[in-house]
Parts: sequence; C-alpha cells; structure tokens
Amino acid sequence: MTRLGAAARTAALVLLLGVTLAPAAAARADDALGGLPSLPSGAVRVFLVRHGQALSNLDPAPSLPPAELDHLTPLGERQAEAAGRALVARGVASVLTSPAGRARETAESLSRGLGLAPPGIDPRLRPKEPGESVAVVGDRVDHLVRALARSRRGSGVVLVAHGEVLAAYLDRFGGAGGAPRDPKGLATGSITVVDVAPTGRATIRLENHRPAVP
Repeated sequence: MTRLGAAARTAALVLLLGVTLAPAAAARADDALGGLPSLPSGAVRVFLVRHGQALSNLDPAPSLPPAELDHLTPLGERQAEAAGRALVARGVASVLTSPAGRARETAESLSRGLGLAPPGIDPRLRPKEPGESVAVVGDRVDHLVRALARSRRGSGVVLVAHGEVLAAYLDRFGGAGGAPRDPKGLATGSITVVDVAPTGRATIRLENHRPAVP
C-alpha cells in the first residue's frame, strides 16, 4: 500500500471530517434551537411544527378539488426539510402527525431527515372541524401532550399539525396582552418548543421559529 505524506494525510483527514461532520454542523447553525435550556428532569420536550406550505395555503388557491389541494408545494417541501435539519441532534425520538395529507407529508420528510421510524398518526392533531370551538381543539391537543408527558419522559417528540390547532393549544398559556393567537401568525414550517412536566405543567421555550429555507 502506498504511504501517504503528512500533507496528503492531513488533506484526506480534512475531507473525511468535512463529510462526516456536515450534518452536525448544519444542526449547530440553528442558534435559536441550540440556545434552548437543558430539558428538566422527567419532562418531555414537545416540538410543535406547523406543516409546510400547502396548495390550499396559496392565495388564490388553485382551482382543484379539496383532496388535491391537501399536498405540499415545492416551498412546503423545502420547509419540511429545513425543519428536519433544524431538529437534528435535539433529542427527538418520535414524530406524530395530523391525519391530513399536508401534515403527513411534512411529518414523513421530518422522520426521514431525523432517521426515525415513519410518523404515527394521531386524530387529536386533526384540523379544526366545523362547529368545534377553539377551547375544544386546545383540550384535545392538551390531552395528547399530557399523555406524552407521562409516557415519554426525558425525550423529545415532534407533533405536526395546523396553524389553528397549534394556536388553540398555545392559547391555553396566554399571550402578549392576553389576545388570542392568530393561527396564520404561526408560519408554515415553523417550530414551537414546549417543555411539559409529568404533572402536565407546560413551559413555552420558543415560539414560531422559522428555520432557514434554501
């Protein structure tokens, strides 16, 4: 075998390390998530992700049947990928999603990016239904989060849902001036972080963070 000189060995090492460390370096670049405090003992860290931009979010929306509008746009796909990159090395152990197509596509992209099993579908994350109150929507998400706080202590879980659903849950903890959150104010592809103790006590650590999209 040919012996490498010192310079050649150094170049090869740099190349190897560059390839090996690239994903971790990309994850560290997200300062907002990197600056989060350590997870309190026994708590679960919940990453609330609004699905990426869907065809139904466009204004005006394309003239298509509702089922065909329930898919991500090219921008939405990039937003899902960016959220996945931002969540690398954040302790995420599993992903749960709304049954809606746009949320499932986002969750599947996230799971692939994190090297996790395919996402589970939880109907409590479904879109707000006609006649359903904001309080009821918030209650069903809170029920899910409290169950996770009891069963997944010390880990992180991603919940992929909809602007109105996430806003309804977050409104349980109040906001600036006590005004209800605007569901559209939670950007598509955004990440909100909530730490939840086994008692159900929740602390919002980061809200409406928008990972950089290439």
